[in-house]
Amino acid sequence: MFGHICRNKVTGVIRNFQGVIQRSTEDGSVMGSSYPKPAFESHINDDKVKRGEDIVLRCEANTEEVQVMWEKDDQRLYDGDRVRIRKEGKDLRLTISKAKEEDEGRYTVKLKNDQGSALETATISIPQYDKDWRTIDWGMNQSIKKRLQEYKLSGQGPKHLRILLHGPVGAGKSSFINSVNSIFQGRVMVGALACAQASTSFTTVHETYFIRDKHTGLLPFVFSDVMGFEEKDSHGVHADDITSILGGHIKDKYEFKPESPLSEKDPNYNSSPTLNEKVHCLVSVLPADKITIMADCVFEKMRDVRKRASAMGIPQVVFMTRIDVLCPLVKDNLRDTYSSKIIKKTMDKCSNRLGVPMNCIFPVKNYHEEIHLNSNMDSLILHALKSTVDFADDYVNRLHLL
Repeated sequence: MFGHICRNKVTGVIRNFQGVIQRSTEDGSVMGSSYPKPAFESHINDDKVKRGEDIVLRCEANTEEVQVMWEKDDQRLYDGDRVRIRKEGKDLRLTISKAKEEDEGRYTVKLKNDQGSALETATISIPQYDKDWRTIDWGMNQSIKKRLQEYKLSGQGPKHLRILLHGPVGAGKSSFINSVNSIFQGRVMVGALACAQASTSFTTVHETYFIRDKHTGLLPFVFSDVMGFEEKDSHGVHADDITSILGGHIKDKYEFKPESPLSEKDPNYNSSPTLNEKVHCLVSVLPADKITIMADCVFEKMRDVRKRASAMGIPQVVFMTRIDVLCPLVKDNLRDTYSSKIIKKTMDKCSNRLGVPMNCIFPVKNYHEEIHLNSNMDSLILHALKSTVDFADDYVNRLHLL
């Protein structure tokens, strides 16, 4: 507890916590006192602290003659357990070891002596949950690759599973295809042409990409890449063309015409598609760092495509790219992806805006600036790919039962 100080407003007499009577000056300081009114010569600052690291708040008072009290969210802190409170001369320090989610909050340090008082406040953020809210097998890349390499399609099914990637311009559709190809080739590859920054779609034609493993050859799934969505109706891919691709009606190499979707009378229209030409899983590719600011009209176009895919019974997932741009924590260590609060909150927003359940949203980082493969990047991509192939396989199997 701080000492009791009583000041007589008329006489200016102060009785301090030791019972000593002193007289105040016009500026509020105490006559005869050898120490000043408390103030801070260095300050505590807002900070972000990773899970498991120590929280350290340090400041310096202008005098040693002060009583010190630390609070978190208006509750006094006491020395003990994970909390260490130290005062060495004018140096003041609060340390909380092995930060947990519960340690996030507003911290206050208060100084007091006979001359007056002072306080400072800082906010500590813990950008991670105490435990990963989703787990993946980070060290199992080879086993997942082997499963995909050895995947066998039913004799009555298609020759391969077709996965359609769609989304806004610059989301990373082509880059994801290149990333998958890189993993199975064992080196960074560029197959699907991608543009680093673009306001208009770099992809202008419907293109099918086969994935080849350097040891086993062609894999039993292919990607369909398409033009990206744009805000203006006269720009970007038309939702009707996406619907036609879902049904297998648009031939490979067809050049999109945003103002005029493909008609049934066009030579590029496939009126009798096989199961091999139809889409077995629809993937919405969205940039994590832009989900909250993307125009509603783009989401409306994507929701429209989702409704049409749902009417056909086609399963749907989301690949959320650019997670390293969204979250500095993840940029430092991709294994923090599923403990990151901002990644989960952004996935929640994505789920709400697009209408896809959380368990069908997969955060990934595409190969972009890297020149060598990265095991953690591969783990996120392979986890997303494995789930997508499983969903597509389930869909094909259901078709056989109809």
